[in-house]
Order: sequence, then structure tokens, then C-alpha cells
Amino acid sequence: MGKRSRRQQTSAPPSLKDEDDRAGAGAGGRRDHRFAAAERSIKQRPPAPWDPFPLAELGILIGLVALGIGWFTGGDLGEALRVGGFTLAALGGLDTILREHLNGYRSHAGLIAGALLILALVISTSLFDVGIVPRAAIAVVVFGLAFTALRRDFIRRSGGKRVL
Repeated sequence: MGKRSRRQQTSAPPSLKDEDDRAGAGAGGRRDHRFAAAERSIKQRPPAPWDPFPLAELGILIGLVALGIGWFTGGDLGEALRVGGFTLAALGGLDTILREHLNGYRSHAGLIAGALLILALVISTSLFDVGIVPRAAIAVVVFGLAFTALRRDFIRRSGGKRVL
């Protein structure tokens, strides 16, 4: 019998170790704070209004499938599938980050401000014939104002957590 097999026999079976870890028994019977924090954060994640049905995940999946089909399909149909797939996948992700941010669970101020920046650039480019400098100014102003407002709102909703 080698050293490894003797060492494995003296230790507790993996199933008992896992149960002890799940129960929170760490060294000296104390609870491991890393696992406790992870359990709290998973339990506090805000549920969607359609909670048992995975709407956001299905939207992302369908969007990715449409992107894949659009990539290999040429012409106007391929372009429409790519645009539609990207939009659907982005909306699925945006749903999750908005729900987490607005419930004070996790700050996504930069992502939301970036989405608003893209929306502002799309609207300003499609409605007005402006140069690159005004577009850059619009981008800086929209991102700065949106990020500041969203960050303050998150701090208020989360009870004062200043997590970046």
C-alpha cells in the first residue's frame, strides 16, 4: 500500500467533508465567512417578476442563435438576423443588470451609462447630421451625467454601500 492510499483512508470521506462545509463548520467549529457571504449574496439576488420562467436567459439564447444563423446567412436576411439577435441578447442582459442595480444588489452604473451613451449616439446620428466632435461631446456628457446619477441612486438603494 502506498502513501497516497494510506493518507486517503485516514481522512474523512468526501461526502462528510462536504456536509460539514455546507453546515458551516470550519476550523475550530467556526463558520467560514467567505461561504456565509456567498450564501447571503445568492439568497438576496432580486427575483424577476416572471421568476420561475427564465425569460432573460431564453432571450439571450435565442439572440445568440439568431446571431449565429445571421453570420452564415448572407444578404438582407442575414443582416436582419444579426441585428435582431444582438438586440435580443443585449435586452436579456440589460434586464438582469437593471434588476440588480435598481434593487441595490450590485452596482452596474457603468454598464447602464454605457447603454444610454450608445442609445444617445444612435439617436443623435440618425436624427442629425453632426460631426465627430459633437458626437464625442454628447458621449462624454451623457455618460458622465448618467453614471453620476446611477451611482448615487445605487448608494441610496443599497443602504450606503459604496462598492465600485
